[in-house]
Amino acid sequence: MSLKKTSSLISAEFFGDAQAIETNLPKETALDIVARLEKSMVQRRAMPTETPRVHTRVQIPLWSEEHRPVLHDLVRSALFTCGQKDARMDLKAKPIYALEHIRITYTGEELRQRDYDVYLQILHLSRGITVDSRQEWVEFDARALIKLLRWTQNSRSLLELRETIRRLTACALEVTRARTKTSVPVVYGGPLLLKYAGAQEGSFDEVTFWKVQINTEVAAQLKPGDYTRIDWKIRSQLSPLEKWLHAFYSTNQNPYPMKVETIHKLCGSRMAEIKFFRRAIKTALTHLTDVGFLKSWQIDDTDKVKVTRSQLVTAEGMSAVDPG
Repeated sequence: MSLKKTSSLISAEFFGDAQAIETNLPKETALDIVARLEKSMVQRRAMPTETPRVHTRVQIPLWSEEHRPVLHDLVRSALFTCGQKDARMDLKAKPIYALEHIRITYTGEELRQRDYDVYLQILHLSRGITVDSRQEWVEFDARALIKLLRWTQNSRSLLELRETIRRLTACALEVTRARTKTSVPVVYGGPLLLKYAGAQEGSFDEVTFWKVQINTEVAAQLKPGDYTRIDWKIRSQLSPLEKWLHAFYSTNQNPYPMKVETIHKLCGSRMAEIKFFRRAIKTALTHLTDVGFLKSWQIDDTDKVKVTRSQLVTAEGMSAVDPG
């Protein structure tokens, strides 16, 4: 193969001598070649290597004072468990049990329903604002947030709030969701809160003023059809298992029947025997009926839970829950 045929595939810099012979130009010396290559390198360094970063702006939706937004991907899984008394697990790149169209991997200390309460309240404070990748702060008084959470106003609650904010910041989740088997999956993740700062008052652990930065990549998923506005007054009356069921069943007006065993996995229960969980879920479903969220429920002969909602879903569009 001649040099003329290969010169279109390989840089002409490597054929300086041969081209000089063919064109009767003076032959380059070693110093000439070095000088030429150095000049080329300087020119390349001067060229911009990255395009200017575009700040993606995210509009947090509006909702009423009586509601909080639950993202379907998160509440249709065991990300926020119904655990209460057991020691929290420390998870590392752990696959989280979820409905079949959702894949979640999580690293960090186990998250529970009280953690989700705090996260929902922080989202509530950011409703209606526009944030971008420069990350604006959400500021709040610790005691005011504790009042919204309906926790006891004491030093222990201040400490729990501090631990929860730390937990929501020190975690990392990756969510992959596909609406259908043929649709292109959506992937997002990171910590739920990016960072925080606080002002202390009294003892070392009593932080009474906070400012936090939410992860807008997660908040950006609050789109019509992908989140539901739940009744906060009802949620504040519920136990951890009842909170999980309330959020889960809120995401669909006509839920499919689902096996007790599937719900046991989806809510992250650590009850060793399914018979004890079956008893617990019966109590929880009865209470959800008493507070007016459910119209009726039953567990049929195939051990599937069938519920009938008593109120309309408060959402910007709906998507179906796959049967378990």
